[in-house]
Amino acid sequence: MNPPLRRFLITVVVLGLAFGVLLVTMLSQKRQAAAPPPAPASDQAVTASETPTQAPAEAPAQAPAGSPAGSPAETPTPLPGLHAEWVAVRDTPPATLGSLDPGQAGMFLEFSTTGAGLERIILSEYWLTAPQSRQARAHAVAIAANDPNPPPLPDPSGRYVLQAAQSVPVFDTATAQWVTVSVPQMAAYAIVVNGVQVSLVKQYTDDVGTRWALWRETAPGAFESTLLDENDRPVARITRHFELGSDYDIAIRQEITNLTTSPLEVTWIQYGPGDLIVDRARYMDRRRFRFGYLPDAALFPDLIASDDGDMLFERQKVLKHLKKAAKTTDPQRLRELTTLWPDPAGVNAGYELSWFAATNRYFALAVHPLLDVSATGSVSGSRSLAVEVSEIRPGLIGDVAATQVIFTHLYSPPRTIEAGGATSFDLGVYAGPLRRDVLAFQQPLAALQMSGLILYQMSAMCAICTFQWLAIGLLKFLSIVDVVTGDWGVSIILLVLLVRTLLHPLTKRAQISLQRFGKVMSDLKPEIEKLQKKYPDDSRKLQQEQMKLMRERGANPLQMLGCLPMLLQTPIWIALYAMLYFAFELRHEPAFWGFFQLFWGWEFLGDLSAADHCFWVFQKPFKFLMWNMTGINLLPLLLGVVFYIQQKYMSPPPSAAMTSEQAQQQKIMKIMMVVMFPLMLYSAPSGLCLYICTSSFVGIIESKYVRAHIKALDLNPPKPKPKKKSKDIHSRAYASAMERAKQKRKPPPRTYKKRK
Repeated sequence: MNPPLRRFLITVVVLGLAFGVLLVTMLSQKRQAAAPPPAPASDQAVTASETPTQAPAEAPAQAPAGSPAGSPAETPTPLPGLHAEWVAVRDTPPATLGSLDPGQAGMFLEFSTTGAGLERIILSEYWLTAPQSRQARAHAVAIAANDPNPPPLPDPSGRYVLQAAQSVPVFDTATAQWVTVSVPQMAAYAIVVNGVQVSLVKQYTDDVGTRWALWRETAPGAFESTLLDENDRPVARITRHFELGSDYDIAIRQEITNLTTSPLEVTWIQYGPGDLIVDRARYMDRRRFRFGYLPDAALFPDLIASDDGDMLFERQKVLKHLKKAAKTTDPQRLRELTTLWPDPAGVNAGYELSWFAATNRYFALAVHPLLDVSATGSVSGSRSLAVEVSEIRPGLIGDVAATQVIFTHLYSPPRTIEAGGATSFDLGVYAGPLRRDVLAFQQPLAALQMSGLILYQMSAMCAICTFQWLAIGLLKFLSIVDVVTGDWGVSIILLVLLVRTLLHPLTKRAQISLQRFGKVMSDLKPEIEKLQKKYPDDSRKLQQEQMKLMRERGANPLQMLGCLPMLLQTPIWIALYAMLYFAFELRHEPAFWGFFQLFWGWEFLGDLSAADHCFWVFQKPFKFLMWNMTGINLLPLLLGVVFYIQQKYMSPPPSAAMTSEQAQQQKIMKIMMVVMFPLMLYSAPSGLCLYICTSSFVGIIESKYVRAHIKALDLNPPKPKPKKKSKDIHSRAYASAMERAKQKRKPPPRTYKKRK
């Protein structure tokens, strides 16, 4: 067989197999697919699609909840042809809830008939950039002062959208084509009835342009869907109703009613918190998934905690797990990689889920149990989410890293609904800022201890050094000073002065020791050179002799720790870095009372949580090597200059014991510190750069003062003190006896007679 014919036959066979697999898949899904209503005759195929997930689509295998105690769970009877009823969707979007006026509501909600979810969550008080926040603040002040000509609000495109429906390409198995699907937030994904899973997010447009969906709007924020059997008889009715609670809290009331004469076993599946938008001024992507838990609901019914270790999932960690899951064939390993909750650590510790959240730098989207809050502020109800959510699984949409979206599915435990009965899967949703005054004091958030969402912690190796108590203490100090001065930039400078004052005795002592060590080593240089010539090939012997010589002259290598005060400040820098990066209080806050913004809106130090933007602000940020470029900055460059000057005063002098290669390496390290450190901080928050730059500048002045003090001191090392005689009479007697015995053992001196 010649090669062209062989290639042709192989192609035909492969295409035939692919067509056969596609045909079998379409036929197997035909019974489960929801039948569309009558449409005008046309040859155009109906497009119905749903969002895919890399997580397993089947419901978690658990014993049905709601069955009588002690009675065995019966296997439910499958309902063939079960589907959701199609309804025509009007051209106008569904009604909204909330307001864009912060005085009336904390958020503005737009809805979608796709899964009866949230199209957009707009936070009415917050904007994307610092100039927009200042303009909106000026507008609010003018309105409060009854100004007849208030400054206008910024363009609506600058409003902070916590999350919006994601338009993603997915493969439609019904048409074997890629289509674009809009995935709303907190939408109803599917329901499993007697073992049959029915999608609740499908939609399509017929050949005359009419849009069809599975949900009908019954009131603002309220939707309804009906499940039908193969004969189009009603099986169940599903309702979803969104209600606005406090400023940033939403109640989702979800009810399933059994319309048949037989019990139904149902499992509710809906979208949970997923990827939030990335902050424009980010130095790094720190989106996370967080958990609140009850350590033991039986022993501690009111105690809720938030763990910073095992119960925290960085987005990058979840992304790696999902990529590994796409390559594994082991069912057990697949389930481990595609399950966020229950977590093995949580199961082993006996934890019970209380809330689950997705966070970015400043905001959170979280689900929690609904609690009853009285007029007096008291809270009642179960703080456990386990009744509504028993499993959380992540999924991934998209193949390109820049556009990949992680979403989550919330699975309920199975429940049995008696004939004519109903059950509810109500949830509370927090969609708002990571503000301590909201999360720690407003109900029901305070009762759920959702202040645990606030975490001032960097990742990787810096997580160990980011002490939470230190970061919180720094924030409290800055907050107190800010109340007095009215400016966060001045507060940071005063914090520098406080830290430098506390460390001054140690700094002074370290620099004196450093100078003393340098003088002694300079005096020892000729003798060390002799030792180097004496032991040119025996490095071990040379080192021993050098150490012996240094001990005799009182030179202690520990005196070289002149950089110890800087090392002690490192935890403060890391904690301050984390605090400045994550503290919502500093978001869009200018330095020095907005002085630089008075000059034609100059953006220099206009936002302490972002880079300083001295020379330019880019309209659209872009990634360049390791930096998120939002503008051209000055402070990191100034920091390099200050570091160079500081090294002239605080760097240890070259040791005489150093070889030429070691001296060259020390010189290279100095250059790298002057160059690399500012480059690493180029896109860092300007508040951190302001702290380090001010601290280094104050350190130069302090070092100059200490050196002037050193000139009046005697830098010669103190002579070793003679050993004191023991006061113990027995010890002295023993020492005298040993000395006499030593003298007796000495041979008598030899004498010689002169020759005559």
